[in-house]
Amino acid sequence: MKKISFFLMASVCMPLLAQSQAASGTTPPNASKTGFSVACLSKTPWNTPDGVPYRQVPGANLGVTSFELLDNNRAAFLSDATSEILIIDKTSGRTQSKFAVVPAPRDFVYDQGFFFVLGENQVTVYTEQGSAVKNMAFPDGLKGVGRIFRYNNATWLLLPSGNCMLLAADDGLSNTAIYKGWITSSGNFINTAITGHNTYSVAVHTVDGKDLVQTFPTDKKVAGVYVVGSTANRIMLDVQTYVTESPICVERHLVSISMSGSEIGELKSDLHVPDLYYVLSDKELSVAPDGTVIEMITTTQGVVLVSLTETELSRALTYPPELLSAKYHFNDHLVQVREQK
Repeated sequence: MKKISFFLMASVCMPLLAQSQAASGTTPPNASKTGFSVACLSKTPWNTPDGVPYRQVPGANLGVTSFELLDNNRAAFLSDATSEILIIDKTSGRTQSKFAVVPAPRDFVYDQGFFFVLGENQVTVYTEQGSAVKNMAFPDGLKGVGRIFRYNNATWLLLPSGNCMLLAADDGLSNTAIYKGWITSSGNFINTAITGHNTYSVAVHTVDGKDLVQTFPTDKKVAGVYVVGSTANRIMLDVQTYVTESPICVERHLVSISMSGSEIGELKSDLHVPDLYYVLSDKELSVAPDGTVIEMITTTQGVVLVSLTETELSRALTYPPELLSAKYHFNDHLVQVREQK
């Protein structure tokens, strides 16, 4: 296994290489007409006084499980190593402030100056100073949920099944009904399904009540398809395909699909994201309001945030080769639990 040096982290912020349209695991040749251009936003090292904490426990590597961009100058990480939110300066990558949250947090979102933190059986709301101001409990049957979302002044649970539930609105409205698909910032509900060895479908329930469905082919067997987010004219997906099935090895592609009010269009962009997972994270990809995708990459040296912006394919800049080739998965480096005699 190739070891990642600190130079690799720094190289993410250097001029990158132009993308080629080769070796896509999700689309036939020449299907993409645009590409994602990669730019570094920040890099923060592990276990320094102003960095982010990392620790190993039997059966798990703990570090950052989620992230949020707060404004043009700041980002925040949710640490499951110390159960804290850390607010960082994006330019320096240094931690500016931090505060404790519920034990074993899973995900969080930032909305209108408040942090909404997902715990085992509740969502707790914190101010930027770390004061807890509200708790929203949810049924025991939903304890396995790992993601939350904020839309239209309401808090939603994004369920592992690919569906979602409105937990509570700021005006007090709550609803335990399950909605098909994940709610996204466009107001559309997006649902995906594997429909064959080399096909998957995307279904959209739009804000104005239309139901749209489209099927897409892949050149490798589909392992999973996950919703990243959507805008008024784009759907962003994390499409995973098998490299080998025994042992299991998959590659991930960030895929952009065009959409109008009346139909799901064609696949527009496809980017092979690095196979780097130093810690297990619940949220690694997120769509900003302007349609830019933000990615969190965990390396052996720290956490890197990059922006992925759609542009003409000839102008798209991808990750440096060192980042793409340096594969690392936390499952291969776990501290083993000693057997009890």
